[in-house]
Amino acid sequence: MAQRARRRAELLKRAASVVVPAQTDVCIVGGGAAGLVAAIHAAEYGAHTVVLERDAECGRTILATGNGRCNFANTSLNPALFNHPEFVEAVCGNSWLADVLSFFESCGLAWEEEEEGRLYPLSRQAASVRNILLTRAQAAGVTLAPARDVRRIRRTADGLDITYCCEFKKPDDAHLHAHSLIIATGGGSTTLLDLGIPEKPATPALCPLACDGPLLTELDGRRVRVRARLERKGCVLLEERGEVLFRAYGLSGIVIFNFSRHARPNDTIVLDLLPGIDDTRASKLGRTTLDGLLDPAISQALLASSGSRERALTQARALTYRVLGPAEGGQAQLTRGGLAVEAFDPTSLQLATDEHIGACGEALDIDGPCGGFNLAWAWKSGMVAGTAAARKVTA
Repeated sequence: MAQRARRRAELLKRAASVVVPAQTDVCIVGGGAAGLVAAIHAAEYGAHTVVLERDAECGRTILATGNGRCNFANTSLNPALFNHPEFVEAVCGNSWLADVLSFFESCGLAWEEEEEGRLYPLSRQAASVRNILLTRAQAAGVTLAPARDVRRIRRTADGLDITYCCEFKKPDDAHLHAHSLIIATGGGSTTLLDLGIPEKPATPALCPLACDGPLLTELDGRRVRVRARLERKGCVLLEERGEVLFRAYGLSGIVIFNFSRHARPNDTIVLDLLPGIDDTRASKLGRTTLDGLLDPAISQALLASSGSRERALTQARALTYRVLGPAEGGQAQLTRGGLAVEAFDPTSLQLATDEHIGACGEALDIDGPCGGFNLAWAWKSGMVAGTAAARKVTA
């Protein structure tokens, strides 16, 4: 606890040493994944750029991605996997993956591919990705100003006046005039800016689901590879193979995180615990014991619940749960919702009604599945928004 307090005090001291000018070409609100890439592209295009970040350091959210390993992209990027696929396709174009990898190559990052096309830094450390972005931003002349919380933004005839407060110097407000603004605040936090941009309500996504169903308490903490279906009123909405984690409150794991983008209360999740094994072979292998087919803890729980191996096998084929909603206290990887994409020009990510304002990353109502897709969107949308903002002020 004391060490954490010392670390925070050190970060705030560093933040206080950053001098923020009274005016700039481009101001980016939010110093996460999308905001840092937007800042790099704007600055390298020739625009004086300032990043205002509420946290005590820029890029901290990157450190938590991929369980600290940062699954930063995927070899199978496809707009069809996102909500608003036409908008994503218009923003990202045909060279999405090539653009992302070229950017990180030029930053000095080495990476490797794992299963399902997931790309990780060679170090398997999210800090590698965060640090190279900070290094490149600083080399480009970006003013990185953490511990600054934006309170109000007011349009002017030639740009925007931004009022912010400093965590290390309360309660005084500070002001910054910018010719262009990029909103990169992440999910669920844009309403404070009060710019009158239409917005979809933020809801948790890529998160565990609270469920009713059998054996949740008995199997709490057990992981299993499954074929899973998400059903609504008897119709299959999604089907996916992968890992599910049983929890006392419901279900977690990558498959469930992907289902959470679409699931509603009273939907049904059906788990086949024997994917890839047909009924005939399963019956043959399970004549004397189910421990060769299933995690022994799961087989024993099924036997105790059903009373026989035959009924346990049947149950293993279609273990069924009713969705209650996102799990309370479950850490969502992102939020669904945000600024309505209909308000933005996909070629520039600037407001159709005000070219002084753009947005990128999770601030927009765009989300995709697990596997590096959402970070790939953050990088590419940051490139587009940063370049467009810089072109406007340097033309």
